[in-house]
Amino acid sequence: MSGANAQPGPILSPSTTTMRAEATWFLDQQALPRYEVVRRFDVDFRHHLEQLLPLIEQMTAGLTQSDMSRNVALAGAREARRRLTEVEAAGLDGEVNRVGRLARSVVSLCDHYDSLIAAASGQDRIPDHA
Repeated sequence: MSGANAQPGPILSPSTTTMRAEATWFLDQQALPRYEVVRRFDVDFRHHLEQLLPLIEQMTAGLTQSDMSRNVALAGAREARRRLTEVEAAGLDGEVNRVGRLARSVVSLCDHYDSLIAAASGQDRIPDHA
């Protein structure tokens, strides 16, 4: 992917900034949220990952196998796919931990997506997450 021929990435709805903010909020909670809240975030994080996974795979397809950003992004994608297969955990604490792992994958893939977009557009740095 050269910067000269790079095209902007697809527009995500919600944006990676919003996805990352939701996942970070969930991970930052000190008290156990209600079960209904955990279920809602489970659905949201699954939706986010379902959007991000094919994009990461498409964006890395043109990179060489020795490209470090490709390999790291694909490792994150594999881990996210594995986490999507985890069955519902017993009890609220177990579910919060399981959904927290999905949230960490959302943050990770948002970072990889933003880094790949920056590299494709020839930027020297990762976009701010503000």
